[in-house]
Amino acid sequence: MKKTLLVFLIFPIILYSQTKYRFNINAINLPQDNKGVLAYVNISDPNPNISGSGGKFDNTVFLFSSGFLLSGYSMDTLWANGVAKSSLVNDYLPGIVNNVADDPKNIIYVIKKDDPPFGKSWQDWSNAVSLGADFYDGNNDGIYNPVDLNGNSIWNETEDKPSLIGDEMTWCVYSDKLPSTERKYKSVKPLGIEIQQTICGYASIEKFLAHTLFIRYRLINTGTVAAKLDSVFFAIYADADLGDASDDLNGCDSLLNSSYIYNNGTDSEYGSQPPSFFMKYLQGPISYIAGETFIDINSNGIFDNGIDTPLDTAYNRKGNLFSKQDYLGAKNLEISANIVTRGSDPYLRDPSNQTEVYNYLNGLNRTGTTVNPCNFYGTVNGGINCSEINPYLWFSGKPENNVGWINNSPGDLRSIISSGRFSLEKNKPIDIWIAYIIGSGNNALDAISVTRNYARSVQDYFDNNFSKTVTNLEDDISLIKDFSISQNYPNPFNPSTIITYQIPQASNVNLKVFDILGNEIATLVNEDKPAGFYSVEFRMQNLELSSGIYFYRLVVYPDKIGAGSFIETKKMILLK
Repeated sequence: MKKTLLVFLIFPIILYSQTKYRFNINAINLPQDNKGVLAYVNISDPNPNISGSGGKFDNTVFLFSSGFLLSGYSMDTLWANGVAKSSLVNDYLPGIVNNVADDPKNIIYVIKKDDPPFGKSWQDWSNAVSLGADFYDGNNDGIYNPVDLNGNSIWNETEDKPSLIGDEMTWCVYSDKLPSTERKYKSVKPLGIEIQQTICGYASIEKFLAHTLFIRYRLINTGTVAAKLDSVFFAIYADADLGDASDDLNGCDSLLNSSYIYNNGTDSEYGSQPPSFFMKYLQGPISYIAGETFIDINSNGIFDNGIDTPLDTAYNRKGNLFSKQDYLGAKNLEISANIVTRGSDPYLRDPSNQTEVYNYLNGLNRTGTTVNPCNFYGTVNGGINCSEINPYLWFSGKPENNVGWINNSPGDLRSIISSGRFSLEKNKPIDIWIAYIIGSGNNALDAISVTRNYARSVQDYFDNNFSKTVTNLEDDISLIKDFSISQNYPNPFNPSTIITYQIPQASNVNLKVFDILGNEIATLVNEDKPAGFYSVEFRMQNLELSSGIYFYRLVVYPDKIGAGSFIETKKMILLK
């Protein structure tokens, strides 16, 4: 009895000490705490190159602070909260909604690939499971019980284990229970939102993995205030400082669901080869949209499986220990806005209330108006008509080629990359996966190209549920094994959209667009192509098209016409 009591008293002290942790498994050094703050967490270390706060690459800070913003409506009342420390937004406290912040279980749980099976970290994971963490249920009894059933000290598939993704993974949970009197937006009250945060990474020789950290935000509305939170936006928030913070620029790659920071040339700390930092959505929030993702047969605004007709499918990936989950009649939302704030700029200052947060997350300026790409903190180059550029995805050009909307006003920038709108219903978790990716090249612009290629490979790896290592298709076309065509982006679209496809060998390629009745609208490609990865733009220009559903079909004839043809058709939606 005394021995048991002694263990009970010591155990919480050991747990409670891990309220901060440094993720330093690969090229990215990222400290975190147990309430959602990333980078801006001071952790000492005997190695001065590692010690201190800030996310580091090559022993130099690239990320000052990061986290997220959330905003939406609760019973017609607008709210906003988040963890955006540079903007003085810190609304989350450790633990689930119904426990105290200093509960000894509210720590950062760490699992490593080389941890001994059934050892201490596996046993400690039972506390994480009690707070909502996933686990692999080897014996299918619904209970986490990491026991070596056959006594061989080796895990097998019939035994329970933590839900490890990668070579190292951290997990914690925090909730929006900070009292409104202590918040920046004091009229916003706690809503009963819990966020389970997972960070994982690989110690890999594959550069795209060695330069990436994966982050999952699992959003849960516990229903303590409202059974449904509507028109919700989630946003990645990052105050990136690539060495000297005053010379940073922002860009947006909508095809990769990414925002990125790069240097305006040589940096005083990184030198002539400064890195580029990508913040990428790998899996956006799931949303059911009547008329777009399903046909609402019974007109109740809700997807009823077996009654309504699904037009799309959303996915949830939980790692290679689990099967990919499918959600008929829904889709994973893509980025809806990319904006930047600058603390010293009165026009782009940090949001001072929930209305300004919501404006930013909708891609508007602080006061709620649409910006004009023709004259907004940049230039539009390469012969592109600035009036046709999406005004919600700021700086969506390609700096390497000086084409499109290019940011030309360097400074200390804070990036906000949103995805929405979706609903948070009581006890229906929404998983959002993002990636922090960093890379360097021969110069500041080359770093963008290098990191952009990493981002493509990271998405492919994630789409295969963390189970397939690839080299980027643009780097080595010999690794393209299959014919495929991707979902167009953006979708819905107006006035244009991008369609990508890949072919593993020289082929005759035919890509056409049809209306819902099967009438041919346009021929986008009809020619012989060498093996490779391709993108083609479909524009409405000179086409009198109405809003609705359209289809694009890829037909490929490898080697000889008619021999071994590949055919695939996908749906896209035009909204005018």
